[in-house]
Amino acid sequence: MVVAKRKYEIIDPRTGKLDRRIFIEQAIYDEEMEKIFGRAWQMVAHESLLPNKNDFFHSYMGEDPVIVTRDARGKVHVFLNMCRHRGNRVVRADDGNAKNFLCTYHGWTFGSDGRLEYVPGEQEAYYGALNKEELGLVEARCETYAGLIFACWDKEAPSLEAYLGDARWYLDTQFNRTDAGMVAYGPSKWMEPVNWKTPVDNCSDNYHVPISHHSSAYVKEKFLGQKMRTMAMQLAIPNANHHVFVNGHSFTFQVTEGNEPRGVRMYKDNAELYMRYYGETHDEVERRLGSYRANHIQLGNHSLFPNGVLGFRLALPRGPLMTEFWHFEMVEKGMPDELKRVLRQRGAANNGPVGLNEQDDIDNWRSVTESSRSPIARRTGQLLTMGAGHSGRHDIWPGDVSERYISENNQRNFYRRWLEFMNADSWADIPLEPMTAKYEGDAGMG
Repeated sequence: MVVAKRKYEIIDPRTGKLDRRIFIEQAIYDEEMEKIFGRAWQMVAHESLLPNKNDFFHSYMGEDPVIVTRDARGKVHVFLNMCRHRGNRVVRADDGNAKNFLCTYHGWTFGSDGRLEYVPGEQEAYYGALNKEELGLVEARCETYAGLIFACWDKEAPSLEAYLGDARWYLDTQFNRTDAGMVAYGPSKWMEPVNWKTPVDNCSDNYHVPISHHSSAYVKEKFLGQKMRTMAMQLAIPNANHHVFVNGHSFTFQVTEGNEPRGVRMYKDNAELYMRYYGETHDEVERRLGSYRANHIQLGNHSLFPNGVLGFRLALPRGPLMTEFWHFEMVEKGMPDELKRVLRQRGAANNGPVGLNEQDDIDNWRSVTESSRSPIARRTGQLLTMGAGHSGRHDIWPGDVSERYISENNQRNFYRRWLEFMNADSWADIPLEPMTAKYEGDAGMG
């Protein structure tokens, strides 16, 4: 798999076979930390988690702990959680409000803007020669989209807007609908003995849904009246659901006839309130997104390269055979409290270690990762041939759109994107698709 100059070839363009060693080898994982997580834009927090000046939230970029802060002037920063003296962590709490961060090793003290403010014995021990201006916390680049806070270590990386590209055309329909924006609750956290790429790969794999999630779908049909999705429905031609890859990111989406909110049938006890809210906000959403996206495009499962999955969830790598999941429930800030409560309950019922869907997925991902440890299994490789050669450009929908809803085109493209990062010497070698979609409405990046 690894050839001269550490160049990778992991997926056969003819057969679609994927080399399983990328899921288990430590040397490959170590290089991912440098070439992918050291270069890519990554979600780290949401602005609603930092509502006040001097608020902070502790997060991760790959395996690097980071402090997301809103300083005394209201500006958001992302810092490596590491004292510049000896490398001790300066924040041990998950979140809070603090004007200063004190290193508990030697007392070096940093402001919420990252500046080194105080060093014990600065004059006596350092003879007044310490240049504090150059010893602040190590700061990552930080930009936001629709309240989501992203960070990047690479100074040569493109802007967040260019990195997302036309992925935003789809993301807007979930994250950027209203002027008030969204609120993040959480995260719930758990560990799974899986490689971080497996859940990202799974995000737009709807082939597994009628099989893996049959029991949970049965429960929802029986108690909530939500019709089970069968394999025949998934494979139906034509199909209102679609499968698309755009600028490194994977999506499924549905084209609807009108402005019926996604999943309204799941809330039979709250359907009237649910529909009233969407009716009252319709004009605002249409102003922000334009008529077509507001009324006809509903985002489904999706992932943002490298490790953002299923909305605002982080698949944090913890070694080649372990992933830590952080899952946030996202609701529109202007929703009635009752709807926020119902949406959070729905999320908890589906996602997390006790979620109906999650339990099915955990078993699959663990088994897939375990098979990669077998030298016999590695001889055959994974098979990602479904829909090969059956995707292309669409007149309206941006990206590489598959002919069929059920396809492995996004999965093949995800591993090709992995290759582009792993084989690149710098960002100059990583391609970006130009933004070509028509953005009606005034939503923008904010």
